[in-house]
Amino acid sequence: MILDSKIVTFIKQHKIKFVVTIILLAWFLLSLPSPLFKVPYSAVLHDRNHELLAAQIATDGQWRFPQSDSVPYKFRTCLLAFEDEYFYKHPGINPVSLYKSFVSNLKTSGTRRGGSTLTMQVARMSRGNQSRNYYQKMVEMLMALRIELSYSKKSILNLYCSNAPFGGNVVGLAAASWRYFGRAPEKLSWSEAAVLAVLPNAPSLIYPGKNQIKLLEKRNRLLLKLKDNKIIDSSTYVLAVLEPLPQKPYPIPQLAPHLLAHCVQTNKTNSAYESNIDKSIQLRVNELLNRHVRDLAPNQIYNACALVVETQTGKVVAYVGNSFSEKNEHDNYVDIIQAPRSTGSILKPFLYAFMLHENKILPASLLQDIPLRLGSYGPKNFNLTYDGLVPAHQAIARSLNVPAVKLLQEYSAAKFHQRLKQLGFTTFTKATTHYGLSLILGGGEAKLAEIAAAYSAMGRALYYYSNSRDRYMPGSYRPLTYLQTKETEKKGLILKSDLLNAGAIYYTFNAMTELLRPQDYTGWGRFLSKTKIAWKTGTSFGFRDAWAVGLNPKYTVAVWVGNADGEGRPDLTGTGAAAPLMFAIFNTLGRERWFKRPDNDLERIKVCLQSGYKASDICDQTAFREYPRGAEKTKNCPYHRLVHLDASGKYRVNSECYPVTNMQHKAWFVPSPVEEYFYKQHHLDYKPLPPYLEGCANELSHRQMEIVYPRDGFSIYVPVVESGEQSRCILKATHKNPNATLFWHLD
Repeated sequence: MILDSKIVTFIKQHKIKFVVTIILLAWFLLSLPSPLFKVPYSAVLHDRNHELLAAQIATDGQWRFPQSDSVPYKFRTCLLAFEDEYFYKHPGINPVSLYKSFVSNLKTSGTRRGGSTLTMQVARMSRGNQSRNYYQKMVEMLMALRIELSYSKKSILNLYCSNAPFGGNVVGLAAASWRYFGRAPEKLSWSEAAVLAVLPNAPSLIYPGKNQIKLLEKRNRLLLKLKDNKIIDSSTYVLAVLEPLPQKPYPIPQLAPHLLAHCVQTNKTNSAYESNIDKSIQLRVNELLNRHVRDLAPNQIYNACALVVETQTGKVVAYVGNSFSEKNEHDNYVDIIQAPRSTGSILKPFLYAFMLHENKILPASLLQDIPLRLGSYGPKNFNLTYDGLVPAHQAIARSLNVPAVKLLQEYSAAKFHQRLKQLGFTTFTKATTHYGLSLILGGGEAKLAEIAAAYSAMGRALYYYSNSRDRYMPGSYRPLTYLQTKETEKKGLILKSDLLNAGAIYYTFNAMTELLRPQDYTGWGRFLSKTKIAWKTGTSFGFRDAWAVGLNPKYTVAVWVGNADGEGRPDLTGTGAAAPLMFAIFNTLGRERWFKRPDNDLERIKVCLQSGYKASDICDQTAFREYPRGAEKTKNCPYHRLVHLDASGKYRVNSECYPVTNMQHKAWFVPSPVEEYFYKQHHLDYKPLPPYLEGCANELSHRQMEIVYPRDGFSIYVPVVESGEQSRCILKATHKNPNATLFWHLD
């Protein structure tokens, strides 16, 4: 109790001193802001090997890269030799250096030496480089002591190297290394490291391009000191002093500026982003894309973008958001990879895959390809011709519009709309009625990133099924991965696909390999010896968007070509403008084996060779085929019918005019009159139904006649010619009997 009373008495007697001491102690403990540097940083993008791809200048106009977690050996050695030899021994201040500085300053008319340690310089920089005087020096000393208590020596060195001024608008070692030498700090020579080590000492007076002689003298003195301290040998010293000084800043690399902008926009912060980009692939794709756009420029096509994705992982290894233009003459800063554009035919394989998956068709099932009118909607094939009937896989390979619309009509536009969302498309936000059946022909918009993600996801699902004992990887259908993430433990494989089964995907890819390569691609002949590719093109209405996407088990490549402002151009098609670039990119990616056949997801069924459907009891030409599991559920061949012929086989008969015992009963391929009209133009081996034997009444068990043009629902506008009279129009009809007489009735 006596001791406590003495303490209280002491406090009362020295009240003011005690309060001041408490305030100073509190200030000392709480003096450091958190974080120590509250400055804007540049956004920086690195590739998978930490190579610089692109950077954006900070909002205050400075090239200031985010803080590094290490300092390269050469620069650290040069810096400590020049600025603070006892950095690892002092507690933040160096009394000897301060004393020498004080004595030197007394002997001169101006301040010549500062005596500051690196820690004191960190304190000064964190306070905005206040004017130099003894009061500020005392504040810096106290802050330096406080910094040493809060940070490790390594962290203090990192703080200095990340925030030291290097002249002009360059702050920090990383930015300085790229601006003055065009390479990363880890790759600097001893001479280059020495130049950067001396720059922060007087960055406003000495930097590359200004006061070169003084800069050279400082660098050489430092190199001599390193030699005298036996840090470098004599030959290294001689070679180092012979190296020239940098004369002007290098431009910061901009190999993937659109991806960097996307990362900043997505994450809402400027940071150092570690991407999955492979710099060597990125460089090749950049070169190929810009060369391709230069070739298309005479047709006033100025923009293109491309993605290269690892099929098995979904990681993006090349991202070129637009062609390069130094003056941004054609909206070249726009990232078209993330811009919604009309899809054209690029979605057709997805519909085909879902139809196979749900056992609604077989790969060779004949689809109707005739003039079509659905209300006010009248889709036409790109070449304005029709086949009458065409196998489903050929309809995909040839990208025929009418069969695709008929497929969507059968599948349901609403269901397909929902499936596209499950595939990862986010742009189909309106009601299904807004798109209607035009959804399959470009009635909606999609992003190249999501198109590439959906195709690579299908490839990933098939790859893991065929290489993982017939199991699917859960979550195969996911967005692309641009940035490196920590590898998490893979989830267990599952028996059932989360969207498409392996058999449906395999046969979809097979159909996509049947496309004819563009003849105007100069390397297409050489490419035939390269890897097998499943690919698809698309062209939007008005020739505004040209698409091409292709994949194999290793890579997925997606390309868009057109004008960023949406202007259409003649001959801007997926096959002519986008596919050559896609093949050129694939040509640089090397060989890769094709997907393994998913045998356990296939089943053997009997099919009709002529119609491609599951064989009915009367189909005469049949074979067994292995198709996606569940194929047995598909409908029987609807085209073969049993017809009755006379003994010669040349005429049709019936029981009323011909003895049944003398009849031949034969299965016959019987399309509708309109289907037959177009089908026989492309199939010289087609045999129409024989005529009836004279005296036998015609059976009307199936349609004999159809109008070819105009189809039901068509509206025809007959123009008036110069004479004032109405012009004429040509109507077409077909009949099973070529000798039949047709009578036309208006209304």
